[in-house]
Amino acid sequence: MSATVETGVWQALRARVATLPGFTINWPMEPFTPPSAGGKLLPFVECRHMPNRVNRVFIGSDAPQERPGILQITLCWPASEIGTGSGKTHPDVLIQRAGEIAAHFPTDHRMTFQGVSVRVERAPDVAQPYRDDAYWRAPVSVRYRCYA
Repeated sequence: MSATVETGVWQALRARVATLPGFTINWPMEPFTPPSAGGKLLPFVECRHMPNRVNRVFIGSDAPQERPGILQITLCWPASEIGTGSGKTHPDVLIQRAGEIAAHFPTDHRMTFQGVSVRVERAPDVAQPYRDDAYWRAPVSVRYRCYA
């Protein structure tokens, strides 16, 4: 049984995320426990896939259709580790690491799974970090496009 286009898009994106160096990944719909060592929380990335509305751009019934979307990768850094004091991670490091995640998805980078090709549409957006209870979160939005 061959994969659907939707599965191909997700698996192509997932394979690229899996090559991010140095982070535990929180995948959608999979059990996850935030990583820790010695009782201290560690950074991780949260991955979410947000496909957008399919667009019919050609007349033919069997012609490819445009499938845009966003791969949302959020760098999650323990709030207790961010600061300017001794032993703390400087806040600028969070932006730097989010930028490194963005650089992992350069403009026009192609990812393929079982004949479905996905292309990074433009440079990813790195948003200003925000804080929840336990983490500072820096969202990285990777916009992609697929014709299938």
